[in-house]
Amino acid sequence: MLTDTLCNKYDHLFSKSKENIVHIGYGIDDNYMRCTAASVLSICRHNPNLHLRFHILTSTLSADNKKKLRNLAELIQTDIVLYEIDTSFFNTLPTFVHLPVSTYFRFILPSILNEEERVCYLDADIICLSSIEYIFSCNLENAIAAAVPDLEWMNKKRCSALSLKEHTYFNAGMLIINIKEWNSFHVMDKVLALFKNDPVRFRYLDQDALNIALHNKIIYLPKRYNCIDSFAEDKEKIVFLHFAAHPKPWNIAWPISRASTVFRKDLYAQYEKETPWADMPLQMPLNYKEMKVYAKALLYSGQKVNSLKWYCKYLYKKLRR
Repeated sequence: MLTDTLCNKYDHLFSKSKENIVHIGYGIDDNYMRCTAASVLSICRHNPNLHLRFHILTSTLSADNKKKLRNLAELIQTDIVLYEIDTSFFNTLPTFVHLPVSTYFRFILPSILNEEERVCYLDADIICLSSIEYIFSCNLENAIAAAVPDLEWMNKKRCSALSLKEHTYFNAGMLIINIKEWNSFHVMDKVLALFKNDPVRFRYLDQDALNIALHNKIIYLPKRYNCIDSFAEDKEKIVFLHFAAHPKPWNIAWPISRASTVFRKDLYAQYEKETPWADMPLQMPLNYKEMKVYAKALLYSGQKVNSLKWYCKYLYKKLRR
């Protein structure tokens, strides 16, 4: 089985009974462990009646992050399974500084859980604000997955770029995957073929490829199940809030950015502070894109000199890449 060569089940961090399990998966690297922990905790806090099992796919995690993840599992008494992925299989696929190889791990999640009915894949920058029971009881019929339409401008832009007709472009940050249908349709093989034929075409990498591969194979859910624009949604009804844009709530730029609205400002922090990552400082820029975002946030907050300094750092880093 292909999955056996790609993946090693590293550890089962906490074990409950095996009945009526709700499966949720993430694909991450070390930089996204702290927000994964906040995401996991937020889901547990709003769904105490569900037996949750979290599957975390990663290529490498530091010893410190593994220790903290075990502490988290014991703290909230939640079933967490950690998998180490052999990234050599994905080496030929394109990546960006803000979209590392771990973005492809969602493709193999259904193969790992091939004996289950469905799994919810989540990007690590998503927090839960209410019950998720509906998405595990909704009828997927013969669809391969359920997803949420992306923002309207994104829909028009990507459908045009990808020559998708009569299609609603979905955001792949939240997928309810019909495991049997996904595996039977050989989604991963189809996506890999798309990348092999025209890798430059996919500005949003796996998300673009999935929109092509799953054309007419998707059931669409209301936007509250993957809310990117909190201005447009009834805040009381949001199920998953997705911090899809930059800066992220754990970045140094977050508190001084336009994105840090009254509603959103402290939402992420209130969950992270309950995890073993609670004492971590806000993260400084890790790449040239984050440097540019920080420079903009500094300018927005009136710190013109500091903004210019970081913009120069951004230009220098970008030119040397």
